[in-house]
Amino acid sequence: MKQATALAMDLFSVYSEMSDDDQAGALAILRTIDPLVHDALVQLLVTDALTHELDAPPWHGRPSSARAAVGLPDLPHDSTDTTRG
Repeated sequence: MKQATALAMDLFSVYSEMSDDDQAGALAILRTIDPLVHDALVQLLVTDALTHELDAPPWHGRPSSARAAVGLPDLPHDSTDTTRG
């Protein structure tokens, strides 16, 4: 597993700079070649996306796909509404 993590870290910068479509295609190929490296790389990419979720200018919107990737639901439109149970 350490080797898979090390390889994932080597690939991280290349994959993180890809467009979403290119990244998805490259990850699909990587999954067929080396599932352990794929899983480690996806974990790094998702962690990075969640860590930098607020870095994008507000006009770009929030990447709810990053929340979904780790099993978190989308935030409600009005998360300050405490009248609902």
